[in-house]
Amino acid sequence: MLKTQKQKTFNIKTWFIINELSYKCDIYYENETKRAYDLLDIMMNKYYKIDKRRTYNKIQVTEEEYQTWYVYFLEYYIDEGSIYVGSKHEKEAKRLLKSMIKFFGEPNFDISHRASAMLNFAKALIDNMGEKKALEATQQMTKQ
Repeated sequence: MLKTQKQKTFNIKTWFIINELSYKCDIYYENETKRAYDLLDIMMNKYYKIDKRRTYNKIQVTEEEYQTWYVYFLEYYIDEGSIYVGSKHEKEAKRLLKSMIKFFGEPNFDISHRASAMLNFAKALIDNMGEKKALEATQQMTKQ
């Protein structure tokens, strides 16, 4: 028997769908599974169908979409080093992520292979070691 996927309809601001979410579906991401790319297509099809005259649009989100992409997309605006800190983008991302976590629970998808996770690692090295020592350490790691 197939397990049905949890899903919920969320109200998302139209400008955020058009300017942010749909844009992220058009980007090529390295090292993703075929299913992850299929989900981007599914999500983009939902975004094409919105009513651009409305302030909010209802978008049905599955748990798989949430775990695979929404968490990754939304955390981009919330990250403490983000250029969006204090912006309307951050506010909308926080609102949406909070309501998604409330419904779907804490995310459990492994995103360690994604660029933001790698950048966070590099930032942590620099913050803890300083630029010069971090560069030397990475050079040593790549020689091995």
